[in-house]
Amino acid sequence: MMKTTILVSFILATSSLLVACDNNTEQFEPIAEEESAVLSETLKAQILSDTATLLPEEVEGLMLMREEEKMAHDVYSSFYDKFGLRVFANIANSESKHMEAVLWLINSYKLTDPASNELGVFENADIQNLYNKFMSEGVNEVEALKIGAFIEEYDIADLEKLISETGNMYIVRVYTNLLNGSKNHLRAFVKNLSSGNVVYQPSILSQTEYAEIIGAN
Repeated sequence: MMKTTILVSFILATSSLLVACDNNTEQFEPIAEEESAVLSETLKAQILSDTATLLPEEVEGLMLMREEEKMAHDVYSSFYDKFGLRVFANIANSESKHMEAVLWLINSYKLTDPASNELGVFENADIQNLYNKFMSEGVNEVEALKIGAFIEEYDIADLEKLISETGNMYIVRVYTNLLNGSKNHLRAFVKNLSSGNVVYQPSILSQTEYAEIIGAN
């Protein structure tokens, strides 16, 4: 399994991010999210017709993103059950679509899906450790929203890295769609925090890239 550099490098960063804050559900406005199809029927057909053999690092990247997207889904689903903030339900639903898009690639290239059907269970030990860490630290709405923003940060960083490392145009197109979705999710979490007068400070993305993402329409 490819070393999950973003997960490993920043696994300790959440400890400094997650500080005790006001535990008030009503201050947060739910964000309704609409995303274009991550995987169109046209793109599906093009992928199915692709006869290319994936490089080992491309396979490892798909395995990584399949479980990263599952982790995001499982974390947000758990936080919605715990706190009832609709932003978590909305984005968990979006993450399901992201998971399905990566699974389509995995199945199309006749690879073995690493993802478990069980909530909170992962083959990748780094992702499992992060999931456990997030579950223990998401003790109130503010910290849960910060965790959401953090997850989207490293999703963005990993996707940008994987896009730069593959020459497969179909993988690039799917990853680019996932990247755009992660940027939307980051904006949603930050907006929810801002509505509660909480300023989120990025710990993975540069201040310049973060500002560009948050400021985009």
